Amino acid sequence: MAAKLISPYANHSPAILSRLNYSFFNETHDFACINAIAMYLEATHMRRVVHVGPTMAPGGMSSVIHLLASNPPEGWRSSSCNTFSTKGIRRKMKRWRIAKKQIKNGDFDLVHIHSASDWSYRRKLSIAKVAKAPVIFHIHSGKFDIDTKSELDDYQVVCLSEGWSEKLRHLIGDSISVPNPVDARLNKDVERECFTLLMGRNDPVKGHAFAYSLGLEDLRVTGVEQAPEGVTALGWVTEEEKWRLLQTAGCLIVPSDYEGQPMVILEALAAGCPVIASTNVPDLPECVKSISLDDIEGWKNAISNPIIHGLEDAVAKHHIDIVTKQWGEIYDNIIDSKTSTE
Repeated sequence: MAAKLISPYANHSPAILSRLNYSFFNETHDFACINAIAMYLEATHMRRVVHVGPTMAPGGMSSVIHLLASNPPEGWRSSSCNTFSTKGIRRKMKRWRIAKKQIKNGDFDLVHIHSASDWSYRRKLSIAKVAKAPVIFHIHSGKFDIDTKSELDDYQVVCLSEGWSEKLRHLIGDSISVPNPVDARLNKDVERECFTLLMGRNDPVKGHAFAYSLGLEDLRVTGVEQAPEGVTALGWVTEEEKWRLLQTAGCLIVPSDYEGQPMVILEALAAGCPVIASTNVPDLPECVKSISLDDIEGWKNAISNPIIHGLEDAVAKHHIDIVTKQWGEIYDNIIDSKTSTE
C-alpha cells in the first residue's frame, strides 16, 4: 500500500518520503505529516501567475498588484515582478531589463501585466513580447491614448470597467473588464472628525493646487512634504495610517484632471468616508458627489454637505473575494483555451 502511494512522488525529498514511509509502515497515523505533505504536493502542482508592474511605487496600481498577488484564485500561486525604480533613467532602464529577463526565463503559466500609458505601455509591451506563457494586458491608466489594436492582438486585454472598455475600443480593440479590488483594513471604535482629506502623489494632475485654492479650514494632504500655511502635509503614509485617515476624515476630495478607477475612492467608500470628486473621474457611484473644477462654490457646498449613506454598499462588487473569483475564471479560461488548441 505504501509503495503505491509513494511512487507518484518519487522525485520529492528523501526526508519527506522517509517520514511518510514511517507513518504508513509503522501504522503511526501521523496525520499532521500526511496533511502537510498533501498540501506541499498540491502547491507544487498549482498553476502559477506572475504580476508584472510597479510593485515598489506608491499609488493605486501598486496597491492593486499587491492585493491580487496576495489573494490568488483557487488553484493558483502568484508572485510579482517589479518594473519600477525611483532613481534616474539609467536605473529605470536597468530595472526594466531585469524584469524583461525574469519574465523571459521564468517558469509561469500566465503573465499578468499591469500597464499605464505612454512609456509605461511601451516598456510593458516589450516584456509581453518575450513571455513564454499567455499574457493578460491590464490597462489602469485614465489617460490611455495610444492606438494599440494590432500590438495587443495576441493578448487578453483587460480594462477597469465596461465604460473604459467601450471608451478605449477604438484604440485597443475588444477587451473585458474587471473592477479594482478592495480589502478594507478597518479598526473598531473610530470616530469620524471634520477635516478634509486629499490623498495622492505630488503631481499636477492630482489637483493639489486646486484643493489649496478652496481655502478649507482643515485640509490634510498625503504624498507631499510641504504645503501652504494652514494645510497639513502628511507625506507618504503607511497602510495602517491610510486606513485610519479614511476612517476619521470628514470627507475625501479627488480634484483630479483625469483618473482610471481611483483606489483611494473605493477604499474611502469601503471605510465609510464620503467622497467628492471632479467630473473628470469616470464611472462614479451615485453616492459620490461629482463637481466640475470650474465650480469653486459647488466644491465648498459639497464638502460641507457630503452624501453619507450607501457608501459601503456602493463598492460591494469590489470586495477582494469577489474580484479574485472573477480573475480565477479568466485565468482558467485562458489556460483551458490554450490547452484545447495545442
